[in-house]
Amino acid sequence: MLPQTTERAGRRDFLKAGLALAGSFVLPLSLSTYVEAAPDGSAYREINDWVRVDPDGRTIIGLSQAEVGQGVYTGLPQILADEMDADWRRVSVEFVTGRDAYRISAANEHPQQFVGASMSVTMFHARLRVAGAQARQVFLEAGARRLGVRPTQCATKSGRVVHLQTGRSFSYGELLADAANLPLDPQPRLKAESARALIGQPLHKLDVPAKVNGSAVFGIDVKVPGMLAGFVKMAPTLNGKPVAVRNRNAVRALAGVVDVVMAKDAVIVVADTYWQAKKAADTLDVQWQDAAPPADSATIRAQNKAALMARQAAVATRIGDAPAQFDIAAKVVEADYHTPYIVHATMEPVNATVHVREHELEVWGPIQGQDKVRWTLGGIFKLPPEKVMVNTTFLGGSFGRKYVPDFVIHAAVASKAVGRPVKVIRSREDDIRHGFYRPAASARMRAVLGANGYPTAMHLRVVGQSLYWSIKRDYFEKAGGWDETMLDGLYDLGYAVPNLLVDSVSVDQHIPVSFMRSVGSTSSVFFLESFVNEMAHAARIDALEYRRTLLRGDPLAVRVLERTAARAGWSRKPAAGVHRGLAYCLYTGRGGAFTTYVATVVELRMVDGRAKLERIVCGIDCGRAVNPMLIREMVEGGIGFALTNTFKSEITFKDGAVEQQNFSDYPLLSLAQMPKIEVEIVESERTPQGCGEVALPPVAPAVAAALFEATGTRLRTMPLEQELA
Repeated sequence: MLPQTTERAGRRDFLKAGLALAGSFVLPLSLSTYVEAAPDGSAYREINDWVRVDPDGRTIIGLSQAEVGQGVYTGLPQILADEMDADWRRVSVEFVTGRDAYRISAANEHPQQFVGASMSVTMFHARLRVAGAQARQVFLEAGARRLGVRPTQCATKSGRVVHLQTGRSFSYGELLADAANLPLDPQPRLKAESARALIGQPLHKLDVPAKVNGSAVFGIDVKVPGMLAGFVKMAPTLNGKPVAVRNRNAVRALAGVVDVVMAKDAVIVVADTYWQAKKAADTLDVQWQDAAPPADSATIRAQNKAALMARQAAVATRIGDAPAQFDIAAKVVEADYHTPYIVHATMEPVNATVHVREHELEVWGPIQGQDKVRWTLGGIFKLPPEKVMVNTTFLGGSFGRKYVPDFVIHAAVASKAVGRPVKVIRSREDDIRHGFYRPAASARMRAVLGANGYPTAMHLRVVGQSLYWSIKRDYFEKAGGWDETMLDGLYDLGYAVPNLLVDSVSVDQHIPVSFMRSVGSTSSVFFLESFVNEMAHAARIDALEYRRTLLRGDPLAVRVLERTAARAGWSRKPAAGVHRGLAYCLYTGRGGAFTTYVATVVELRMVDGRAKLERIVCGIDCGRAVNPMLIREMVEGGIGFALTNTFKSEITFKDGAVEQQNFSDYPLLSLAQMPKIEVEIVESERTPQGCGEVALPPVAPAVAAALFEATGTRLRTMPLEQELA
């Protein structure tokens, strides 16, 4: 179906905010069916919070999670449709919002509706199976009554109830009136694994046709009656604030301009069209006030290096007595590593359309956190959250950026000022220069190697601006002054090391930071896995064997390593001129939501001093595969994203401002530089685990290892100082 982006009369309970956030989280699937009037006047039934069936037999499945390219528009409905025995050919999807059933409590967040931390399939797998089973059960009962037989004499298949003895059948659409009178079972019987028809199948994405023919609606495409356009003018410096617009009256007099609105951190020109607003904004004469400008990049790096030497640090993990082992060590391996600030740089810049009315307001756009928008705008405009209606469009990329609602606030402030709906689109330059960044980090890795070459003690320290100190101060302090996002994969080290000390030092900076795809793992796993490769080299032990020994207590980890190595042909000598690198990651979802095992082998060759990436093999155990095609696509896209970070991404600061402005100086990996990617999906009986972010962390250390094999030089700072062919 074509995605819905506005709320239609008769569907408002299904599409808009209906309930304020409850104080404690429950899973309240509806316990009865009810009848509404569709826009064309015909009757339809909403079976529960997720399912609606039309009289013609179409099954409309609600999607509470924003589609940002990760495939939930297909994967989540696939779970429900399988359990419901719906006819997949007649399944449509609509974005839904505002009910407790759409909220999750994970990732150290309050219960809310949002997409993030690769948790969609993990968190919704069980509740969507229940919803599908509820729907199947009421149709089975209704069909059996219509046929005059017992339910045990019937079966459901492809949206029909079939009498097994005679073959007589009715479609779900034909049974709507009967099903409407039947209560829903809060604990329906789920299908046996052997009866699954859709789960595990590589079904094509339902949203692809609309995205190909241009009918898919992204935030920038939204049009509502009476809508104006707003152009946001941000300060030259990162944290600057507007004090006054010296030529406000002159700008307001320009053709098409409706108003010049001052927000807390920006000036917004509202006009009839975006181009008129943009041209007018170019003429603004704004008096700006610098507020807590960030340090320049050289100073930040120096501060982080100094923190590596600090006498005191917040201890996250202490096993045995690592310091004592260093005092008597015969062989110590150590190295320092660094990663920079980076920005999301989504292909679709942040944007939103908002209409502030007298007692409610409505939002349209690429929203990653629906409840975050409700809470934020409700607080600003003194409205209860249920009076903030949120309509979700497709997201043209997010990587975490569109969870922060600063761009929605700008549209709301502008709408309030002019009394009409306003669409605000952030320019690419301001999207990069006024984003919310992944923090830079530095690490010092030290290890005592025993006579057999394996570590008897390790001291792992990571320093830099703490994400949690900046945005979750209470959680940071409760943990004892250390940030799990800085120490991903370190504080919960999977390798067997008898003496381990993991600590961190928070270095405060005046730089806005937030979650970004894979969060801190893109730094911490680069540090750790690069160092494991260095230890293996110092011990003269094969990188695969080294990890296999250190992970001997975790058979799932060993299995994914071995499957990946076998697929890559690790035991065979590579072709002439080809160099390999290996890395591993146990990705633990925020708050322990899931565990996914990933291993990566990179193959490259040097061509006239430049690195030519030839092949990357990624093995992944993400639990039971709902849709193998979606998993492969997420891994492939994640590797491309990671390669951009590995070789190109860096945000730098000078004179209180971000130096980068657009893709010309914040470049992306080109299509020609993308290697061949092979994905090895390791079969698993575990429930579905996270997949969207997990392929990123091991890419950079595997690349660095391959480059060392090729050049003999250790590259310990990202982006790697190596030109790509």
